[in-house]
Amino acid sequence: MRLDADAAGRGKADQNNGTGRDMNQHKNGKSLFSRTLMKAAAAGAVLAGAASGVAAAQAPATDASSDIVVTGSRVRGVAPVGSAIVSISRGDVESSGAVTTTQLIQQVPQVFNLGISESSRGQSGGSNNITYGTTVNLRGIGPFTTLVLVDGHRAVPQGTTGFAVDPSIIPTLALSRVEIVADGSSAIYGSDAIAGVVNLILRRDFEGIQATSRFAVGKDYDESQLGVIVGKKWDSGRFTLAVENGYHSALNGINRDFFRGDLRAKGGGDFRVTNCAPGTITVSGVTYPIPVGGVGAGASSALVAAAANRCDNLQIADLIPLQDRNSLATTFEQNFGDRLQIFGDGFASKRTFKIYNGAANSSITVPSTNAFFAWPSAIAKPASETVGYSFINDYPQGYSDGFSKAFELTLGARYKLPANWNFETSYTAGRNDDRSVSHNVANAAALNAALASANPATAFNPFGGPNSASVINNILIGYSKANGRTTLKFYEAKLDGPLFALPGGEVKGVVGYEGQDFHVVQVNYAGTVFAVTSTISNRTRKVDSYYGELLIPIVGEGNAVPGIHSLNLDVAGRYDEYSDVGITRNPKIGLDWSPVEDLKLRASYGTSFRAPTISQIYGNTNSLFVQNYSDPTIGGAIRQGVARSGANLTLSPETAKSWSYGFDLTPKVLPGAKLSVTYFKVDYENQVVAYLSDLAILSKEAQLAGTNIIVRNPSAALIAQQLAETGFTGVLPSPVTLFVEGRNSNLAKTIAEGVDFQASYRFGTESMGDFNLGLNGTYFTNYKTAISVSAPLLDQLNTIFNPLKFKTRGSVSWNKGPALANLFVNYLNGYDNITATPVQKVASYTTVDARVGWQFGETHPFTVALDVRNLFDEDPPFVNIAQSSNGGGGFDPTLTNPVGRLIGISLDAKF
Repeated sequence: MRLDADAAGRGKADQNNGTGRDMNQHKNGKSLFSRTLMKAAAAGAVLAGAASGVAAAQAPATDASSDIVVTGSRVRGVAPVGSAIVSISRGDVESSGAVTTTQLIQQVPQVFNLGISESSRGQSGGSNNITYGTTVNLRGIGPFTTLVLVDGHRAVPQGTTGFAVDPSIIPTLALSRVEIVADGSSAIYGSDAIAGVVNLILRRDFEGIQATSRFAVGKDYDESQLGVIVGKKWDSGRFTLAVENGYHSALNGINRDFFRGDLRAKGGGDFRVTNCAPGTITVSGVTYPIPVGGVGAGASSALVAAAANRCDNLQIADLIPLQDRNSLATTFEQNFGDRLQIFGDGFASKRTFKIYNGAANSSITVPSTNAFFAWPSAIAKPASETVGYSFINDYPQGYSDGFSKAFELTLGARYKLPANWNFETSYTAGRNDDRSVSHNVANAAALNAALASANPATAFNPFGGPNSASVINNILIGYSKANGRTTLKFYEAKLDGPLFALPGGEVKGVVGYEGQDFHVVQVNYAGTVFAVTSTISNRTRKVDSYYGELLIPIVGEGNAVPGIHSLNLDVAGRYDEYSDVGITRNPKIGLDWSPVEDLKLRASYGTSFRAPTISQIYGNTNSLFVQNYSDPTIGGAIRQGVARSGANLTLSPETAKSWSYGFDLTPKVLPGAKLSVTYFKVDYENQVVAYLSDLAILSKEAQLAGTNIIVRNPSAALIAQQLAETGFTGVLPSPVTLFVEGRNSNLAKTIAEGVDFQASYRFGTESMGDFNLGLNGTYFTNYKTAISVSAPLLDQLNTIFNPLKFKTRGSVSWNKGPALANLFVNYLNGYDNITATPVQKVASYTTVDARVGWQFGETHPFTVALDVRNLFDEDPPFVNIAQSSNGGGGFDPTLTNPVGRLIGISLDAKF
C-alpha cells in the first residue's frame, strides 16, 4: 500500500503487475478446484494463515494507457491536485491473504470497522444490516460517508433498503488496484463522498489464465478461496473474465473464552441476565429463584425470597456469521479505427449467510390459570406472576439466513475528437436483491395462550418443565422475513480535453452530466405461518447532476523559476438536483506546489454532501410505540412514553466542509524512499439521526433542548395529530406525559481532524535480494460530536465506538530469486471505555502477520505460499462491556477480530 499523489500515467500493464522489484506479484496461489479437493490437498501440509496485509512499498499496477482517469479527478491522465491517493496494487492484493475485497480494504489504517460490518452492527447504520454485509467507513465518521465506485462509476447499493455498497461484490482476483482518496470529493462525484472515495479498478490488460486457491484454519474457524481469471488481447481490443468463491465458517461465542457475560474474573462487571432456566418468579417486586429441577404445581416451600438466578444467554450466539460468496467480474474493449472505442464492464455476486442467535428469553406473565402454576408458600396465591425465563431448554436455537444478490453492467463508448478532445458516454444498469429470514420464531399470542391454559396437554410450563414437543410446536409458529430490491440506472456523458496553452503547460477541462434513477422496494413479512401479513415500501429517486473541472498548470517545465519548480491549480464544481431532497452545489479547489523537484506541497478545500437514503426519508413503519424510558428527573425510575416512527419528508442532505494540507517527499539523496504526510479536517453538519429505539434518551434532554425530539406533557392536539397521521389504533397511556420524536431528523454534527502519514523505502542488492519497508498510519488530533444544533460539541476521540487516536501498519517485504517473504505489524493504541464506571483504560493491541512463499518456473510460474494472520495468537484486549447480539462481552468487535491465529496455504498458477 502506498500513498501516491502522482498516480497518473504510472506503471505498466497488470499482466506482470510491476517491475522486478515488485516481489509480491506471485502470491496467494489458488487453483479452481472444488473446495473438497483443496481441503484434502491442504490437509497434509503445514498450513499458514492469511498475511492480512497490504504491502506498503508495492507500486500500483495500471493499464498501459497514459490517458486513464485517476480517482479524485475527472481530467484524463492527471492525479487529483491537492489530494493524496492511497493505492493498493495488484501485488498488495495477492500478498494480503484477504478472502474478500472488504477484508483487503479494512487493512488500511484510515478505514474503521464502525457501523456496517458482518461482525458488528451496533453503531450508526448497523441496525439495517440484517443480511450482514459490509461497507467502507473512512475516518470512522459514518458508514454512509464513503463513496464506493467500480471503475469510476456508481454501483448498485446492497441491503434490504439499498443503503450502501459492499466492496466484496467484486472478486479480489478481478482487481487491478484499489485507489482511496480520503478527502471530500462531492464536487467530483456527488453524494456520499464526505469522507472520501474508494475506487475498485478492474484488471483490463491481463492476458492468459491465472488460477488461485487458498485454505486457512484457526480454532473452530476456517476460510477458503477459489478463483480463476482469463484474459485475451487482440490488435483492436481486449477482454477479461474473473470468477471467485470466498467462504468462511461461522464463529460461535462458546468457542472464545473472552466472550462472556460474567467478567468479574477480569476485573469487570457481571452482565449476566436474570431471564434464565430455571427462571425467577417476581411477585410484588420480590424475587423467588426457581431451584434446579423446578417445582411442581401449587404452593412450594422451595421458592424462597432471594436474589434472582443469573445466566448467559448470548454465549451460544455466533460472533461471525457463516458467509459463502460467489462473484464474477468482466471487462472488454473494442476499437473501431483510431477514434472510436466501445467498452464495458460488469459484475455479478451472490452471498449467502447464516447466523445463530443467543437463547430466546423474556419476562413472561403467567396467570394463575396455568396448569403448572406454582407460587411461594410464604404468600397467598397471586392472580398472576412474572417469570424471568430462558427458553434455552425448550426452543431450538433461533437463527437467521438469507442472501444478497447483485449484478451490474456498464456499456459505453469513447470517441476521439480533433485537438485531443474526447467524448465519452455510458449507461449502467444494476439490481440488488436481499433477503433475511428468521427461523424458530415464537408467536407471542400462541405463547400467551399456552401460559393461560389450564390443560396440562396444551399449557406451557415455565416452572421447571419439561414441555412437550406438541406444546412447543404450537408456539413456534412465528414468521419473520424481510425482502428488498434496489435497481439503479446510471447515465453519463462527458467532454474533456485541452483548452489552451500557458507557459506552464496546457490548461485542461472537463464538463459532464450524470443521471441516476433509483428504485427501492422493501417488503416485510410478519405474523404466523398460518396468517402472514406484509408491509410494502415502494420508492423512487431521480437525480440530475452537472459537473466541471479545470486544471491550470501555472508553472511547469517551460517557466520554472528557483523556488517554484511547478505550480498547479485545480478547480471543480458540481450541481445535483434530487427529486426528493432538493438541490445542492459543491465546489472544490486544489493546489500543488513543488519548490524543488523532489518535494511537493499540497492543499485542498471543498464542500461535500450526502443525500439521506430513501429508507431514512420514508421510514420502514408509520406508527406509535408505547415504551418505557429511564427518567433522571425521577431518580432513574421508569416513565412510560410514546414514540413516533415514520416518514420525514423534510429531511435535507447532510453537508461537510473539508480541508487538507500535506507534502510528498521523494529525496534524490535517498533513491527509493518516499514520505507523505497529510493534515485533514472535516466539519460535518446536518447529520441524520433517529431516536426511536433509544430508551435512555431522557439522559440527553439538555443536549436536545430547542428541538422537537423530547416533548414532556404534550398537548392533546399534538397527540391527536400523531394518531391521525399514523392511524394508530392501540391503547396509549392516559394521560401521555412524554412524547419522543423517533423519526429521522437533521441534527448531529461532527468535527474530525488529524494527520495521515506514509513512508516507504525500497532497496536491495544482487546478493541480498530486494527489500521493501513501509509504514502507513493515521493520527487523530480532534474528534468531537454534538447530537443537536444546540448541543455542545463533546470530545469523543479515543473513546469506545469512536475513532482511535492512532492506528498504524508497518511492513517488511523481501524477495531473492524464487523466494519471497512478508512481515506486517498492526498497532491500535489504547483507549477509554466510557461506558464503564469508573472509566476503563483499554490496553493497546498489536498483532503480527507473516508470509513466506516460493515460485517454481518462470514461463508459467507456480507459487506456493504459507501465511499466518495474528502470528502470536493475541486475544483482543479486555473491554468491560456487556454482551449484545453485536459482540461485546469482554472485547470490542469494532476494532478487534475474535478469530485469533489463522494458518493457511495458498497456491497460484499462471498460464
